[in-house]
Amino acid sequence: MWHCKTSILCVTLACLTLAWLVASSGAGMAQEADVCAGAESNLALKECLGKAYQNADKQLNVVWKQVLGTVDDADYLTPEQRNAWKKELRDAQRAWVQFKEHDCNGAVLYEWWGGSGAGAAITSCLLGYTQARTKDLKARYLER
Repeated sequence: MWHCKTSILCVTLACLTLAWLVASSGAGMAQEADVCAGAESNLALKECLGKAYQNADKQLNVVWKQVLGTVDDADYLTPEQRNAWKKELRDAQRAWVQFKEHDCNGAVLYEWWGGSGAGAAITSCLLGYTQARTKDLKARYLER
């Protein structure tokens, strides 16, 4: 359980969390970390990460529409099969969203319980998962 006694400690812990996400999420997250490198407080870091998350979510929505378009273009399948595939994709995406929300807004919150870096840690978690999902969907449906 993390408790921040000073703002320097909180920023350091938030940066370590961000560094861990960079290491575990690949190059896309590294670019976002660079964007927030100048943040000098928990609030500034959270705001920066919030903007990065909003942008990542917008990108995911664009890719999602493209993914569904590739299913529509799968002329080797019957219309019924394409509809079934899209249903499976939608169900999987809904499950992924639920997982992301519970892990970041639930588990991560408890990891930082009482700490002022919790907001940045939660947003970092949401950003990392969103970027990873976008990368996965691109690789599976758009870049093959």
